[in-house]
Amino acid sequence: MMTTLLLCFALWQDPGAWKTKNLTIVVQHSGAHRASGTIIVSLLQRILAVRPSGVEVSLIGFDRDFQQLEGQRYLRKPEVLQPRTSDTDALSEVAAGLVFNGPSPIYDAVIAALNTDKPEKILLLSNGVDNASQASFDDLMAAAGKANVPITALYFVAEPTSGGDARLKRLTKATGGRFIDVRAKDTWEQLVGALR
Repeated sequence: MMTTLLLCFALWQDPGAWKTKNLTIVVQHSGAHRASGTIIVSLLQRILAVRPSGVEVSLIGFDRDFQQLEGQRYLRKPEVLQPRTSDTDALSEVAAGLVFNGPSPIYDAVIAALNTDKPEKILLLSNGVDNASQASFDDLMAAAGKANVPITALYFVAEPTSGGDARLKRLTKATGGRFIDVRAKDTWEQLVGALR
């Protein structure tokens, strides 16, 4: 599957003009995505490469440090990896330097994106499985409803899904965004449509 996805990314065409003038990308660069880390970085690089020059992008991920709590819960904070900029080199450098390890505070990271940048759109690269946020999924839904920002989720499958796909579908539907499964044949076309 990884080879097929990389080939699809290599064949993607320029998406043309975007209506969005600023985009916040939230990346789940946790240990759950270690196997697909190369694909995620390749995807980010491709988005940045075809991004119209006037579009500013910020990248939000996770702090390197985390601690284990009881059971399968962790504590890890979201982090602004790159503040909003139109500097492709700076954005590409951050994307290339992503380390895929540790737990996933996805809900906290999306809430941080909503509160930090006031973006026009959010692109979330995730499997939807959160094990390190202080916020609950209901907290995330409430924050997203107040912010009125479309969230597009590019879903990287988790085995087992643990309900991550269902949560991402709910989030994207509630915000007027899109849920895109990377296994779909028209992944890039769907993504381009969401960014335009």
